[in-house]
Amino acid sequence: MLSAVAEASSNVGGHGASLKSWLASLVILAGFVVGGVALIVWNWTLFWVGVAIFVVGCIIAWAVGIMNDVTEYGGGGTGHDPASTSY
Repeated sequence: MLSAVAEASSNVGGHGASLKSWLASLVILAGFVVGGVALIVWNWTLFWVGVAIFVVGCIIAWAVGIMNDVTEYGGGGTGHDPASTSY
């Protein structure tokens, strides 16, 4: 199942959307949601837990190379020139 998802989300331009990048994004989103809920219920301890989750998600994103999944011009690979015909 996961291999089918990974193959379907291969880098065909724009966002490559690898599974590791989605995991990092979900951890960042979870930290943001926890922090937001903590602000609503006025719980500062929970807010800082959300901030910590967010920071851990950012570290995961950096470690898995989340920015390498994005191509600047929508071509294959990293940052093709739009004048290039090697898409």
